[in-house]
Amino acid sequence: MKNLFKKQNTEMDFTNLSTIISTSAAAGMAIANHLGKNPQTGGLIGVGLSLLVTGLITALEDEVYIPNSKN
Repeated sequence: MKNLFKKQNTEMDFTNLSTIISTSAAAGMAIANHLGKNPQTGGLIGVGLSLLVTGLITALEDEVYIPNSKN
């Protein structure tokens, strides 16, 4: 069961966002070009997947547990 006494950090840090987007777009375009597919579509898919994974990792790292004082 989920911990109900969980506090999340809601501050967003966009300092590395441009690096993530440009790198993932280049990687997606290179993979799509190698496979003979549309490079623009590959770039969009690469950006989307990398932002999804980055968001999930950030959400997992931002969980701060409040100790239960009743124990």
